Amino acid sequence: MVIDFSTFGSGTAPTPTDPRLLFDALPERAAQYEFLRDPQGQVLEKWYDRRSEKDLVVKLNTGGGKTVVGLLICQSSLNEGEGPVLYLAADPYLASQAMGQAAELGVEVTDDPRSARFTSGEAICVLSLHRFVNGKSVFGLQGDGRPVVDVGTIVIDDAHAALATVKEKFTLTLSRDRHKEAFDELLDLFADDLRQQSEITYQGLTTEDSSAVAPIPFWAWTRHIADITAILNKLRDDEELQWSWPLIKDVLPICRAVFTADKLEVQPPYPPINKIASFARARRRVHLTATLADDSVLVTDFAADPETVGVPITPTSAGYLGDRLILAPQDISASIKEAAVRDMAATLAERVNVVVLVPSHHKAAAWAQHAQITASKPEQIGSAVDKLRKGHVGLVVLVNRYDGIDLPRKACEVLVMDGLPQVYGGQTRREAIVLGDSDEMVNRQLQRIEQGMGRGVRSANDHCVVLLMGPHLSQLIAAPRYRSRFSPATRAQIDFSRQVAAKLAGQPLEQIEGVIAQVLGRDPNWVAAARKTLTQVTYPQSTVAAGAAPARRAFDQASLGQYAQAVTHMSEAVAAATDETERGFLQEQLASYQHFVDEPKAQQTLVKALAYNPAILRPIAGVKPTTIKPTDTQAVLAAGYLASTYADRNEFLVGIDVLLDELIYRPIQKQVPVFERALERLGFHLGFEAQRPERTTGNGPDVLWATGGLQYLVLEAKSGASSDKIWRSDVAQLAHSMSWFTETYDQTCRATPVLLHRVNTLEHNAVAPPGTRIITSGTMSQLGDAVRKAMVALADAGNWSNPEAVITQLRAHRLLAEGIAQRFSVSPR
Repeated sequence: MVIDFSTFGSGTAPTPTDPRLLFDALPERAAQYEFLRDPQGQVLEKWYDRRSEKDLVVKLNTGGGKTVVGLLICQSSLNEGEGPVLYLAADPYLASQAMGQAAELGVEVTDDPRSARFTSGEAICVLSLHRFVNGKSVFGLQGDGRPVVDVGTIVIDDAHAALATVKEKFTLTLSRDRHKEAFDELLDLFADDLRQQSEITYQGLTTEDSSAVAPIPFWAWTRHIADITAILNKLRDDEELQWSWPLIKDVLPICRAVFTADKLEVQPPYPPINKIASFARARRRVHLTATLADDSVLVTDFAADPETVGVPITPTSAGYLGDRLILAPQDISASIKEAAVRDMAATLAERVNVVVLVPSHHKAAAWAQHAQITASKPEQIGSAVDKLRKGHVGLVVLVNRYDGIDLPRKACEVLVMDGLPQVYGGQTRREAIVLGDSDEMVNRQLQRIEQGMGRGVRSANDHCVVLLMGPHLSQLIAAPRYRSRFSPATRAQIDFSRQVAAKLAGQPLEQIEGVIAQVLGRDPNWVAAARKTLTQVTYPQSTVAAGAAPARRAFDQASLGQYAQAVTHMSEAVAAATDETERGFLQEQLASYQHFVDEPKAQQTLVKALAYNPAILRPIAGVKPTTIKPTDTQAVLAAGYLASTYADRNEFLVGIDVLLDELIYRPIQKQVPVFERALERLGFHLGFEAQRPERTTGNGPDVLWATGGLQYLVLEAKSGASSDKIWRSDVAQLAHSMSWFTETYDQTCRATPVLLHRVNTLEHNAVAPPGTRIITSGTMSQLGDAVRKAMVALADAGNWSNPEAVITQLRAHRLLAEGIAQRFSVSPR
């Protein structure tokens, strides 16, 4: 073969760097990529103008074509000589999807980071974050002696999902089963400190109670850091720990550690992302996201520049989205049961693909008789998605997968979300307990819900009916304070759907099914109204919390052992916090840095923080219990609480549904903290003063109600019990709480011991305290019915803020303070 070299050199056309021109120049792109969508072209133009800025955020609606935008940014950077270029996806499935789209575009990619085509800047490397962020990363780690792979440009797809993956990778998990010797040694090392925090929780760890979540106090952690390091370092070559130990060993002194019944999790406050030197040194970092309204987490967890992150790149309009009808059938009519919604979904699945998102296998079991496919593992989910995209399957259940799957056109015309996404790890469960209903936790939940609702609309040509099941999901779209935090396009569709729901109020399920048929049948009037809903929608101004940058700087300084500087920066973050619950949690972090330079002051900071958040770590000296008593009559207190909690009738009714749903006895120990919180709130609804002494002081009952007239109910919650007997340890705990009451309150006060358990049968050697009452699952159901009837009557009359109306309903449903425990409980036997 003879090569004609005259065709080389000066005759070659320059390679385009403008991503829009680049797209047009791609010779082998598939037919579906004939044109760029207008929003894609807009953000590519804006990115190109700002491409020299290190950290940029590109926002597009879910289904707006972020992957194509990301790949074009990658190729543009390659063409400009800003390579090597790395495209990162949150997980292997998403990475494989990106590889497929790259092939359809005609862009050269590789999944081999050692490929010469990648390192020479000739092909884009597409990887999951799992392969990039780990203790054995082929890209090398800062300070481990291996060469660091130079990367010029990094594009992170689905940054919201990527953040969760990164946090997971920077978490060392010691399994009680796999690492029993080390786990037991560490549990024994911290036994006294854990008992000082909460004797009950420590006992839960020793008895392997799955509801137990026990953070190790930072002063105990630093005191034993040499022992901890020695124990963990022995396991450095363990098959599991070798992926995380190299990432956190250098910041071990400032890590947070949490015991659960089966694990010890060790995690830095924020990921020390600079350990991945290729990421830290990249000259361009682009974060693609759909739903992050508050971009603070990019600053805290990815160490992104707050100045550029605060000015995201968005299209002019946010209305480029498929039409959706978003309904909560049980919110439309209280008579509609979950089983009926499942039956309706199964009927719809005979004609169209129905995808059901559930948070757990327990939820999935309820759909088993209707499901053609139930998938939970990544490979199962990938296979199910492929089948849905190829044709009619029927009803498919996906377990705990709320993001990262594309179901365009007929792949998913009905989407059912049955329950909220759940948190499973020790660190995330601890944060859920400490942060509760704070803005940060609500935003995290809404983000995952919005991602879930977006699975079936991947372009403006898609359509989908979204059905929400369960009172918690209904609450998030019913309450204005939650609804306002969705993205503008989703919020507009929710508001429009609520107008449809108002027309259906009180109607049977058959009427709702008829409206769904109109949407699926593409009724021209529906299509026109749905499109009109989105015409004026724009992206919101991005926000970066004032405390995000100083909190990150504090962590970075503490990582270097510069604790005085860390204290200064963390103090700024605390001062900037507007949510009291979050402020208390940030003060706990401040105290952990102060401990290295001024131990007494660190303890003083904790004491102050408890005023904002009683769920944080308790100081070494403990917390003196505070006594409670009603400050007014039952009617006035109940009316005041209801008026301050619920803005309108619908929010009130949905809120009561949520409360009573959380008060159902379920044999799931991890749900017990949720039950305890709901039990405290039930007291407020009824006009009692209430508190959770065990949570706030580490001692006393789960919940205490002051019902008036110096009368109290000492409440111990065993809502997660699965046994048909009340164990001796349960009544012993109740007896201990009664002793606590006697020590805390004077002799004029009287308390009734109350155990909340599914049955009232004592184990043969269990002796309950004198006067014990048992609220069984049956009597709790009676109490719930009475509360519901009283609250619905107040809602219908619109007078829940009127003490006279409130006392009338409480009296009518036998909810007055005097004798309430006797009416809704039974004696032990």
